[in-house]
Amino acid sequence: MRKYLMLLFCCTVLSGCAALPVKKGPSYSLDDIYKRMNYKVEGSYRVVNIFYATSREVDYTAKPSPVFKANLANETTYGTLDIKMDPRVRIGTMLPDQLKKNGIIELQNTTRLDPEVFTRELSAAVQASPHKSLLVLVFGYKDGFEATAMKAAYFAYLLDVNTPVLLFDWPGDQSVSIGGYVKAQSLAGESGLYLANVLAKVVREVKPEKLWIEASSLGCQVVCDAFDTLYTYPDFADADIEIDQVILAAPDISSNKFNEKFKNEFEAISKKLTAYVSSDDGALLMSGMITGEKKLGREKLRVAEPEQLEEARGVLYLKSLDPERFMTIDVTAINNSSFKHGYYLECPEFYDDFYTRILDTNPNINRHLYLLKYTNGSDYWVMQGSK
Repeated sequence: MRKYLMLLFCCTVLSGCAALPVKKGPSYSLDDIYKRMNYKVEGSYRVVNIFYATSREVDYTAKPSPVFKANLANETTYGTLDIKMDPRVRIGTMLPDQLKKNGIIELQNTTRLDPEVFTRELSAAVQASPHKSLLVLVFGYKDGFEATAMKAAYFAYLLDVNTPVLLFDWPGDQSVSIGGYVKAQSLAGESGLYLANVLAKVVREVKPEKLWIEASSLGCQVVCDAFDTLYTYPDFADADIEIDQVILAAPDISSNKFNEKFKNEFEAISKKLTAYVSSDDGALLMSGMITGEKKLGREKLRVAEPEQLEEARGVLYLKSLDPERFMTIDVTAINNSSFKHGYYLECPEFYDDFYTRILDTNPNINRHLYLLKYTNGSDYWVMQGSK
């Protein structure tokens, strides 16, 4: 009985920060410093437009707005959405429902597009961007389509890079229970095929010069399974590199499976990969207890004994690769996020480093990073706060 109660608690933690107390609404910064990303102005609000592709079953006949269901569809559907945002919002605790209630972020419009129209509009947006780029976002367990869309717009707005954004949405909004989490994990794996076909469509038809993928939590499982499928396509398994950056934040995936399955796919498809890990990630601790697996995003860094860092480094480093292509960044020191898990939305230092990552800036210029070097030439970076 005690074990069952512990596992039930684990699932509650994994469900995210929906139950966290809120302190008198969100934080604000009155300084309007976010001027690079394209947006429309509606009164005192900014309206951010992003593209989406989803593996969910969607009822577009529902009124007044489409219903995005918590199960898989037979095929991927595409579209665009508008998110209205208060321009004073700043990086902090990310509670989509609370932000909506307080009028800070709101899903305004959702428009379905035929695949051909989607490709044409996305191509135009990519070509109009300064880097001819596309940023693909994949989030994890618990949230439905509306909350996930708000998180995507929030992330893009605060990152503030002039690039089109494509949200890949999957039915991660399963029940907050042991069975619900296990089902979400299964759906993440199945959604990998859908994401693989979306990425293939982007590479073959949209043809961005820079393609960046950011996945967080259980969304990393979707990306890994997508790469597993892409590697079976001849044009992705060849010597050409299709994707510039893959960034896995708090990856809720098995360390062993990652090393066993992802190595060849990564070598063939992506130029660089960055994994952000944290030794005190509470959500991944619970995930590991449920699945009986060590999670890639939860590493035990022994700062007092640098010579013993081999254990943390070993599970992440792909020995046959150039160390410059694979980077591990430990965020434990700056991880003050919900359940020590949501730092990819809630920590300014993460946004700062992510910015340097996708623009391929030398990480040495990031004042938050401290490098630990190994005798075999591999790197392990530790992120520190500004104080």
